[in-house]
Amino acid sequence: MDLVARAKSILTTPKTEWPAIAAEDSDTASPYTGYIAPLAAIGPVALLISMTVMIGLGTAISLAIGMYVSSLVGVFIMALVVSKLAPSFGGRNDMGQALKLVAYSHTPAWVASVLLLFPPLALLVLLAALYGIYLYYIVVPAAVGVPQEKAAVYTLVSIVVVVVISIVLRYLLVLIAGGRMAMM
Repeated sequence: MDLVARAKSILTTPKTEWPAIAAEDSDTASPYTGYIAPLAAIGPVALLISMTVMIGLGTAISLAIGMYVSSLVGVFIMALVVSKLAPSFGGRNDMGQALKLVAYSHTPAWVASVLLLFPPLALLVLLAALYGIYLYYIVVPAAVGVPQEKAAVYTLVSIVVVVVISIVLRYLLVLIAGGRMAMM
């Protein structure tokens, strides 16, 4: 399935699309090259275009690259957390399925990040991310085997853990950069 058709199916019919996704190879390279990398680039490119006039090309490029790299790394870290937490909730530790779960639940935010071209609409990206959390919740049982009755708590716990890890990592990056890197 091509990228656009897959994204559209995830956004519009996630419950029927997931069985096809789950049946696909669960390696970690395929989702990155065929799905994550292209979709994660939408926001940084939109940000680069919209911010170049305001902050200059060099700064906008640095910001876009930082956003892109942190998105790629963040997906991997979140998948690792999702995979490792699943057994505590009766699920499976399956990195391949966890990566697909995380990647495909990011779809609404990645697609909506085109709105960064017009900064006043950037808040709508946050609303799309909320839909992504819903997608994550409804797919958790099939993706990592967490029972439906534990899916809500598992979703909440995994999101909290990922947010805490993200805050710590960003703080460490600021320390490493000597305080010169703005918190993104």
